[in-house]
Amino acid sequence: MRPATTILARLRDRARLTGQRHTTLAERYLEEGVLMDEHPAIHFVDGPMGRRPAVIGARLDVWEIVQVLRDNDGDVAETAAYLEIEPRLVEAALRYYTDQRDEIDSWIARLEEGNRREEERWRAARQAFSR
Repeated sequence: MRPATTILARLRDRARLTGQRHTTLAERYLEEGVLMDEHPAIHFVDGPMGRRPAVIGARLDVWEIVQVLRDNDGDVAETAAYLEIEPRLVEAALRYYTDQRDEIDSWIARLEEGNRREEERWRAARQAFSR
């Protein structure tokens, strides 16, 4: 690829601001751009654990919707009702999950591990002051 000089300069500036190599940032942009073309209701957001896919119009990450889908045995209507979002947004998350299952399952596993660790820390702190 040979991007225009102005685009390459903007990419390098952005990479400097984020502390990344411009080639790494360009690869991320390409990957996310292709995924967003394939899944128009999905965009990517930054957070403490990194960038993650979220559903446009739902204010929820894909993994959050998938978790509720699992809790509702895959029932889209029940999931939409529980989350108070339109069923089409649940469907968008489900389609993304179908194509990117490993990514979303990894998010869920990491979050569950983080929750488990925080609960252990909370319990240890409580025990430190109990008799």
